[in-house]
Amino acid sequence: MAKNNRLVLGADGCGEGNFTSMQHHFDFLFATNPDHKQNDDNSPSHRVLLRGPNGMAFDAGAAWRKKVGPGKPNAGAIFYSIAIDDPSFSTPLNLTAFCVVPGKSKDDISEWEIVWRRPVA
Repeated sequence: MAKNNRLVLGADGCGEGNFTSMQHHFDFLFATNPDHKQNDDNSPSHRVLLRGPNGMAFDAGAAWRKKVGPGKPNAGAIFYSIAIDDPSFSTPLNLTAFCVVPGKSKDDISEWEIVWRRPVA
């Protein structure tokens, strides 16, 4: 993966990503959540797995597939709301992934830009 703050998804909805900030840099795996409840907005659609120092992946977060609401720019567009936490973080990371290169067909990969967002109090 050449670019920073990117998520690349295959046609199956799984993929790999990376995130870089002043304090953090990590690569992650993005996997569909087998326990996802289709009609439950609180049920995460994906699990986020980080790689530990030993190379083993561990569950460190979740992602929710969402649509931009009506009346907003890009209404109806799909995005992912991502929450990642680890004991080494001072606070959980709240990220959003927006599609920047859609797949050309249902069997193609898509590329998503990841942006950090400050939690709203």
